[in-house]
Amino acid sequence: MTAWLLSLALNLPFVGGPQEYQVLVALGCSAPRHVQNGYREMLAHEVLPRLLARVTDTQIRLTLAPITGRSYTAPVRVLESPSPLYAGRFQLEEFKKSFQKEALKAFDELRKRAAAECSRGTEIIGALKAAGERARRPGRILVLAHGFEQSELMNLYDYRLKLEKEEVRRSLIQRVKDRLGLPKLKGQEVCVAGITAGNDNNANARLTTSIKAFWEELIQASGGRLVGYGTTPRVCPFL
Repeated sequence: MTAWLLSLALNLPFVGGPQEYQVLVALGCSAPRHVQNGYREMLAHEVLPRLLARVTDTQIRLTLAPITGRSYTAPVRVLESPSPLYAGRFQLEEFKKSFQKEALKAFDELRKRAAAECSRGTEIIGALKAAGERARRPGRILVLAHGFEQSELMNLYDYRLKLEKEEVRRSLIQRVKDRLGLPKLKGQEVCVAGITAGNDNNANARLTTSIKAFWEELIQASGGRLVGYGTTPRVCPFL
């Protein structure tokens, strides 16, 4: 009986600390204003409601961070729900009422700061590296970005890269290892959503093939797992 109770306790959703969700969003110079508006809508209508539905039986830690030209040092905001193990029903209901409002307020504050500190470039890899270092336990990382790394490491928008070749992708991942170090994503499920073709409609095929392959290989090399990739967070199985 004791062993059965221990097994049951270990499998309860709120035992062992909060479930970790990180949302990395392209802001500032990393995405046009209308694209950022689209990401905010996704957050409001496709991400937060699904997380909100869980706070009555699961403690959640939500980290919001911008993807910019300086992602590694970008500011973050963290919202954590009360533990259902200790919080009363009234406290949980009050948190549910304020959760979405506070998360969107945090998003808007980060967007203002990213615009004020705008720098050229889009460091998606830097944002993933920072997310890996913040992670306290296995978790989920949602990347709301167009898919184009444009940094000192590489410019995936450059068609001359021939990214469709496996050896090219392998050399770029080696470059990340040598210059920055791979993100530490062991135990992390990563979903990339909100991808676009940038300002070039002809980039669609490339986004769905070679760039997706690059992110999948980079995340796998970093110890994580790419579980979804598409235009909407609905492709993310953890939401």
